[in-house]
Amino acid sequence: MKTAFIYLAIVNTIDLFVTLAGLELGFIKEANPLMKNLYEWTPVAFIGVKLMFSILLLCMVFLIPLKTTKILKGATCAACLLYTFVMILHSTWIFHVTN
Repeated sequence: MKTAFIYLAIVNTIDLFVTLAGLELGFIKEANPLMKNLYEWTPVAFIGVKLMFSILLLCMVFLIPLKTTKILKGATCAACLLYTFVMILHSTWIFHVTN
């Protein structure tokens, strides 16, 4: 579980910077409606929420003892798969933009 949370914190932070670059350069549009609204309101809010999520995940690993349940395992696994898919999408558009 700890490894999965660390993975999510890392890919969430990578996603923050790659998404921010893509949005600022006009290469992509934010697909998540909540994050889209935050970005349109102010990119600082977008950055803050993304960083807070990573910080929260790391706190859950190092500071807060978690009871591992089937629901938590399933949700964490789903989040890891989703973020892996997002990283593949990001890699694809970066490849197309740079070639």
